[in-house]
Amino acid sequence: MKYGTIIRPATADDAKAKFASLKEFGFESCQLIFNQPEFKLEDAAAIRGAAEAEGIEISAQFVGYRDNYCVWDNKYDYVNSGINSPIFGASRVDYVISAIPFVRELGVTDLILHAGHVPNDPFCDSYARILGAAYIIASRLKAQGMNLLFETGPESPISLLRLIRDIGTGNCYINLDTGNLIMYGFGNPVDAITTFGAYIRNTHFKDGLPPTDPDHIGREVAIGQGNVDFVKVVALLKQIGYDRFITIEREISGEQQRIDIIKSVEYIKRLWNE
Repeated sequence: MKYGTIIRPATADDAKAKFASLKEFGFESCQLIFNQPEFKLEDAAAIRGAAEAEGIEISAQFVGYRDNYCVWDNKYDYVNSGINSPIFGASRVDYVISAIPFVRELGVTDLILHAGHVPNDPFCDSYARILGAAYIIASRLKAQGMNLLFETGPESPISLLRLIRDIGTGNCYINLDTGNLIMYGFGNPVDAITTFGAYIRNTHFKDGLPPTDPDHIGREVAIGQGNVDFVKVVALLKQIGYDRFITIEREISGEQQRIDIIKSVEYIKRLWNE
C-alpha cells in the first residue's frame, strides 16, 4: 500500500517542489493533474525525472478538460460535463486522447477521467454517447498497454459498473472517490465497494455531506467531518484484497489543506493497521 495525495503543478519546473514536499511529509505516491493547452513529451520527461529523484510514484494522471464549462452540479452538468455532453463531448475526447503519449512518457499506465453523468437507462441517448466516447478512449489506451479509470460520483455505482462491462475492452477500472459518492447523492462508498470489487484500482479518500438541494452537490469537508464511514470503507477494501494506492484529497488550498491531509493520512493508516 502506498499513501499519497494529488498534486497540480502549474509547470513542469514547478513539479520539483511539489515532489519534494510530498517526500517531506512521508508520502510515497501521488496522482498528477497537469492539464496544459498542449501536452509536451519534454514536460512529461521532466516531471518523471523529478518524481524519481524524490522517490515518489505517480500512480495516475487525472486528465480534465480545457474548456472550463463543467460547473460540477446536479443540474446543468447533465448536458455540460463529461465526454457525453452533446455540446462539448467531441472536443473533450480529442483532448483526452492527446494526453495519452504524455501519460505514457510519464511511465504511468493509468489515466483517470471524470467521464460525466452516467445514466441509469442503458437505452437512452446520453448513455449511448458516453459508451461510444469511452470506448474510443479505452481502445486507444489499450493499444498502448494503458488503462482508463473512471472517477466515481455523478452516477449510481451499478450504472458505472454496467458502462465498464459494456465497453468491454478489459482495461477499464474505478478510481473510488469516497466523498463524491456521498456528495452527488447517487450512492455511498460502503455499498459501492461491494458493487465495484476488483475494478477498484485507485482511490480518492475524501469526505463529504449529502446534497440537500437537487440542483447542487453536497459540500466537501475534511475526513472525519462528513458522512463517509471510513471504518467500513477500510474494512471492505481490505476484505477484497485492495493493496494499491490511498490518495488523500482535500478540495481547499493553503495551510489548512496541508494540515487536513496530514491528519487524514495518519487516521487512515491507523484504521488500515488495526
